[in-house]
Amino acid sequence: MGTWVDVTPNDWFYNEVMEASGIYLEDGSPMISGIEYGRFMTDAPYLYEEQSGSEGKKEFTLLKKIIPTPANPLFVYVDGVQTVYKKVSNPSVTTTLVEFYSAPRKGAIVSFISQGKVLTDRFGRPEEPISWSGFGHPKHVLDNGDDYVWDPFNRSYQEYCYAFGRPLKRIIIDEELWGVSVPSALVAKYLGNKTDSYMVSPAPNACIYLPYNLNGVTCKFNYVVFKDGYHQLKGGEFKATAGMTWRNDRFFPNAYITRGEAFTLIDRVRKTLYSRFSDIDAPTARLDQYMYAEEGQRRFRLNGTYPAGQGVLKVKRNGVLLTKDVNYLETDNHTVTFVNPQSAGTTLYFYYEKKVSTRFLDVGTLTALYNNETKETISVDGRIPNGSWWAEPVLSMEGETFQNGSYLIEGYELSRFMDGNPVVDNMYTPIDAVSEGHKLPYFLPSTLLNRAQAVTFLNRFRKWCVERFK
Repeated sequence: MGTWVDVTPNDWFYNEVMEASGIYLEDGSPMISGIEYGRFMTDAPYLYEEQSGSEGKKEFTLLKKIIPTPANPLFVYVDGVQTVYKKVSNPSVTTTLVEFYSAPRKGAIVSFISQGKVLTDRFGRPEEPISWSGFGHPKHVLDNGDDYVWDPFNRSYQEYCYAFGRPLKRIIIDEELWGVSVPSALVAKYLGNKTDSYMVSPAPNACIYLPYNLNGVTCKFNYVVFKDGYHQLKGGEFKATAGMTWRNDRFFPNAYITRGEAFTLIDRVRKTLYSRFSDIDAPTARLDQYMYAEEGQRRFRLNGTYPAGQGVLKVKRNGVLLTKDVNYLETDNHTVTFVNPQSAGTTLYFYYEKKVSTRFLDVGTLTALYNNETKETISVDGRIPNGSWWAEPVLSMEGETFQNGSYLIEGYELSRFMDGNPVVDNMYTPIDAVSEGHKLPYFLPSTLLNRAQAVTFLNRFRKWCVERFK
């Protein structure tokens, strides 16, 4: 992400946020991502509207009511060049009149942009849409889509896509995937929140898909078709549209961060550190490892953890499944000791996939919270892979320890419940029991971190990194 709508050089956190936003992890994804949003305050809606200039036309009517303010200005561009306008008025409750000092040239593209004010909840986080109907990337059916071809090696005919005067990069995937997949799912997976790329489905009925931020924007696309026995260059200007406004260009600096988000971010950094400063992959929820024995070796330290003593770890020697306590001992959660010394070059295979946490009752399962203030029960879906986005990072990290044996991730020991669900306040922080009782361990992904908690964990992570990678 090059820039954020809501982060400016005047903010005290500007340098830190922009520096972190420019860091990319080993998988090519940015370390810092924005929060997707699409709902706006009634008196400050999002606006992107294009109109065409005509001879002597100085006044343009917009189809939304916009009241420009220093915090939410109205930007005007003529053929991509920012222009100063004379004044703005509201002739009705649903329109805006913009008057120019001089008329734009005939045929010029006049663009009006107002970023709006995002509708947020009590935590400063954007509200989800009332309905997801129409959600998707902007899409446009090519005029000559039946004959469209993609030929990157053709020197005479090259494909180009431009938006706001800058070229977009084509995302290339196997053509066979389009035939066996839902196009919107492919676009969501490969285009995602990128703002500098595009995708094109194959013929027949070829379509171009653009980033969310180019919804309704005039773009230029030159592409190749094979028709009447030879290649031809087609294309021109077009607008790709989507059913709803949905963007990802805000950082939301005043929003609270949840434990689930914080630990997911830390897990991404942890994997990068393993990749850069060690010769092994970062431990994950799935232990899938081959090792080769040295002469007489009995003890093997695994690159990951498993619940020792429960017999869920699978161990094979030269492809033959072995038996716990007969062929080997589960020494601890990351070590296996064989009863007999192994011969040099023996191939050993260890496998264990953790889908339910061994430490937290709400990770890997479906649970709920009871809000003591609103008296509502809130579902917490910690199942993987389809239920939760935060559970897998927690499962991957929950076995990481310091040299003294203490865990990197600490949860909550709870003793106050309502109908079996942990009791929390309006910030999803657990409420202490009136009297001490039997305590149960929970991770609580929805609980919000205050500054003290965030700094404490970051410092713990720093000390763990020093121990692990020194």
